[in-house]
Amino acid sequence: MPPEKQAEMEMAFSDENAGFGLSNDKLRQIYFEKAQSGDPKWDRELVSLVLDRARRVISHPSRPKLRKVENFLTNPFGELALEESIEESPLLAMPEDFLVEEVVDKPFSCVAMLDTSSSMNGEKHLLASIAVAVLLLEVKPPDASVVLFSSKAQSIKSLSTQESVADTVLKFLKARPRGFTNIRLGLEHGIKQYQMTASGKRKVGLLASDGRSTEGGDVLEIARQFDFLLVLHLHGAGSHIEASREMAEAGSGVCLEVEDFSELPNRLYDAIRLLARI
Repeated sequence: MPPEKQAEMEMAFSDENAGFGLSNDKLRQIYFEKAQSGDPKWDRELVSLVLDRARRVISHPSRPKLRKVENFLTNPFGELALEESIEESPLLAMPEDFLVEEVVDKPFSCVAMLDTSSSMNGEKHLLASIAVAVLLLEVKPPDASVVLFSSKAQSIKSLSTQESVADTVLKFLKARPRGFTNIRLGLEHGIKQYQMTASGKRKVGLLASDGRSTEGGDVLEIARQFDFLLVLHLHGAGSHIEASREMAEAGSGVCLEVEDFSELPNRLYDAIRLLARI
């Protein structure tokens, strides 16, 4: 990515949404004390609170828009696009001769790959669940995928599938962190999401990691297979910022830094807004 574009995206990645701690609130209490009981009541309550937190993060949505023109019979509630209609059918003799317009969110697909190794346990996992909810509330279900990786990797939400946000968030909460960190495996599963759909979509990836692999091979080889790879670098003890920057560069993307883990939900929202504009 050109240096000026990198600088522009880093400036957009602002501090306007400060991170929030969880302290001893109800969300934290249920996560640590109740949710492991297996009682569906506590599962529903926990997911509901996670979604409430996520909605607070995206309370001021800012997505790029597209003007969509289509046939009146396809969208009878759209606004009449008279100029385009006359250009296509000057006589306007039949209902199908009319075109209508509608302003919609610019569509884009995104595969999020999140580190769920043992170092991401406890409150970090709870904060990450809010980040997952932010992603799923902002990107339409068929266009979003969530991949978790540690010593193994799994997709808890695949591209081109319909699933409620609540169901996916619960899957994430149930997948408690464990094992080592194999970033290559996470990236491979992310690429496979696009290979399985064969839809021709741009391969856009969002990787949340501290940049440090404890097992697995060369990550840059896989990073290069993305059309755009945004790396959210999670600062902390033992984190490797240079490795994160190298992955982003290999994936023709950008590396954005998360100084404190409590900022992750807000920073992931900022990242989604940037991805929607590329």
